[in-house]
Amino acid sequence: MQSLEKKDLAVFAVAQPDYRVFLNERQESDGRRWELIIESPSTGQRFTVVTSLGKTRLFKNADTAIDFIKDTCPNNPNKAITVTYGGPPS
Repeated sequence: MQSLEKKDLAVFAVAQPDYRVFLNERQESDGRRWELIIESPSTGQRFTVVTSLGKTRLFKNADTAIDFIKDTCPNNPNKAITVTYGGPPS
């Protein structure tokens, strides 16, 4: 999966106006974290949001991740974020 930094995400959001936002729950050793994934339906590409150091940007709280997207990509065409939580059924 490719990656986008915050500044790249803002440019991408304007260039690919049909993008979709996914919020994916991850279980880390220190607890639950939320990962943002951006998808472009027109190109079929998926991107993970990373820090300026290139590490996957993980949010401790889902509401913080939602605020990040609202601030960085105010033109979200669907005004929707798809949330995935929990592991697969056992």
